[in-house]
Amino acid sequence: MDFFVDEDGTADERGGDFLSRAAKRFFGLDYLFPYQRLVISNILEAFDALKPEAEVEPRRDAWAVSGITEDSPPEETTDRAVPGRQIVILPTGAGKSLCFQLPAMLLDGPTLVIYPILSLMADQERRLRERGFDPVVLRGGQDAGERNRIRKQLASGESRFIIANPEVLLTPQVMEWLKEFRVPHIVIDEAHCVSEWGESFRPAYLRLREIIEAAGHAAEGTTGSLPGGLPLVTAFTATASAPVLEKIERHVFGAPVHRIVGNPDRSNISYAARGCILRDLAVRDLLPAGKRPAIVFCSSRPGTENLARRLREEMNDTEIRFYHAGLERGEKTGVEQWFLGTPRGILVATCAFGMGIDKADIRTVIHRDCPPSVEAYLQESGRAGRDGAPSRAILLWGPGDEGELRRAKTEAARRRVLALLDYARDGSHCRRAALLTLLNYEGKTERPEDHCCDVCDGDLQPPGKNGTNTGLREEAALLDFFGRNRRACTLTEAAAILAEVKTLRWSEEDAQLAVKELIRMKRLRTSRNILWKGKIEPCRKGGVL
Repeated sequence: MDFFVDEDGTADERGGDFLSRAAKRFFGLDYLFPYQRLVISNILEAFDALKPEAEVEPRRDAWAVSGITEDSPPEETTDRAVPGRQIVILPTGAGKSLCFQLPAMLLDGPTLVIYPILSLMADQERRLRERGFDPVVLRGGQDAGERNRIRKQLASGESRFIIANPEVLLTPQVMEWLKEFRVPHIVIDEAHCVSEWGESFRPAYLRLREIIEAAGHAAEGTTGSLPGGLPLVTAFTATASAPVLEKIERHVFGAPVHRIVGNPDRSNISYAARGCILRDLAVRDLLPAGKRPAIVFCSSRPGTENLARRLREEMNDTEIRFYHAGLERGEKTGVEQWFLGTPRGILVATCAFGMGIDKADIRTVIHRDCPPSVEAYLQESGRAGRDGAPSRAILLWGPGDEGELRRAKTEAARRRVLALLDYARDGSHCRRAALLTLLNYEGKTERPEDHCCDVCDGDLQPPGKNGTNTGLREEAALLDFFGRNRRACTLTEAAAILAEVKTLRWSEEDAQLAVKELIRMKRLRTSRNILWKGKIEPCRKGGVL
């Protein structure tokens, strides 16, 4: 059964309880959020419950662990389907890493943390080393010497953390290691990837249960299997709808499990959607200096490179770079370090970067292309405003979305894209409420008084003359132009004129592309009258005449 924990931050300081002392000792923290306490106490209590009674340290009881008194019990059920197995849904920037880092310092044996991408693995390694810990990282391409060093490090007990991805864990050598080192807790970060990637290009995500089972059985020559129920498993994600959660339960746990659902709403982020034909130009115009640093997400590697180059040229700005999975490791590291340090940079990236970034002051996240699901959208847009300051997330939509729909390999994937596109195109409801509805979130969320979204703030795309605009930002200007110059220009002639309009800042190629699209949409047409052959005019149905 689900239960909800709001991120209100109003819990009393309890400096004397066990968790507060542990947080202060290992991480120098004076405060834990209520949901952090709940997740951590679930892990520690399950670990103690599954160990033989003689091995349980007399350091805590159920209430002492969490720091929650009997007068303020946690809002949870007691009929867990599988003890020690939980899915935790917390918003981006909510401090989920501490939820497994702190237990790792208290459990017997190393905690295994599974990440989907190398940049996220590198980011977690960096942060742990900055705190004085010595994690081991398992990745493809490591030679025998490096692997032997890692094995010795784990055997000595120096490392409390193993960082890896599913593919490397499924190799025979590493599967044997899992049995040997008696991992008490497995963490699956960005668990929504099980649903989004497992059935397409990352089949290893559908085999996570094999990894869990291997970690629960001792290899030959070691001391017995772990007690029944170990390793504990915690799956984390920032956003997940009911169908995604069901897939996580099926492929990872094999049964319904405990869920902790934090409020996924980010009240400091203002949401907007913009319909456009010329997406690169829309990105350019949405990035004034005061709304940076910024990330622009694209769906393809060539798209990131082309857009970054165009933005650098048209904005006359060198603080613009691109990032995708095809870069060499050194190139990726260089871009990551640059972006973490820049106060005004623009990074054009694929999803390969979105989950691996921990930059608190990002002011704008723009999606040039439609993401594959609402989970992906909120995960990536949630990179904005992690410092709590006002930020914005903008989703572009338009004719190019047809390509995203074609790329959807299953009917379920197609439905997920269509749901997000419907959200973008519908300007009649609050964006924030619409996103939470798509997640099936039923917790309490208060809409900000201002800077909520373009709908609530009255900042929708202008409707054009006579309400004829269908939402594309170029449409009003073009219908107005051809309405005033009806049957006066051919496509080439009109493009040359439009390219001279300083307020538009279009090239002739841009203008031709926009006009052709409106002709395809039957908003414009070439005249059928022989006297005006090739001349363009608005269509009578809904056009400006």
